[in-house]
Amino acid sequence: MFSWFSNKQKIHTTTDIHSHLVPGIDDGVKSTSEALTILRKLASWGYERVITTPHIYAEYYPNTPEVIKSGVARVQEAAQAEGIPVKLEAAAEYFIDETLMERLKNKEELLCFGKGRYVLVETGFYSKPLIFQEVMFAMKTQGYTPILAHPERYEYLQSDFGWLRQIREQGVKLQVSIPSLAGLYGPQPRAIAQKLFGESLVDFVGSDIHKPGQLEVLKKGLQVKVKPNNLLNDHIG
Repeated sequence: MFSWFSNKQKIHTTTDIHSHLVPGIDDGVKSTSEALTILRKLASWGYERVITTPHIYAEYYPNTPEVIKSGVARVQEAAQAEGIPVKLEAAAEYFIDETLMERLKNKEELLCFGKGRYVLVETGFYSKPLIFQEVMFAMKTQGYTPILAHPERYEYLQSDFGWLRQIREQGVKLQVSIPSLAGLYGPQPRAIAQKLFGESLVDFVGSDIHKPGQLEVLKKGLQVKVKPNNLLNDHIG
């Protein structure tokens, strides 16, 4: 008998939109060698394009677009020298805080990707930022498309799917981290990630990989079968 469960599929994409592969500027890879180890493995799994997104978080990782772009260029050059067939691009994971709001007020250029001018954003894990809607409005007004990173991991959202549906209807995209499906962050984020897929609320997936030690759990996540969603990873231009 046909059922919803028989229609589940493994995730397949050639584009990763969330990773931390610039050495030494955030909590991601420590060296170019680590970055190359990750890129080599991603290429072997069929990834062709990796948009790496170092943190921009004023309190802990006050990176600038120039620092990120120059770091990405160095890693890309090393990858090309090693013959790794992956196109590496620069973006960022912006923490939603007053500093980001000031950047938007000053109309500073944000690191974005694709024709939709997608910008990856995150919040704290325990409470919803009071300025969330204000930041989203400012971003959309300036022509960006915000993507909320790993909503399955925010404790304040574990019983608030209505809010996720609401912001998605307002134009905010949602990105689930593939390792969540394999339980890297615990059983609750894993269950919520599955629920997001089950309710067709996932727009993007990402590796959110920080170090080579996470490759095995990323591989396991890619083997998990989920309800197909209309993922945008390979359609961003």
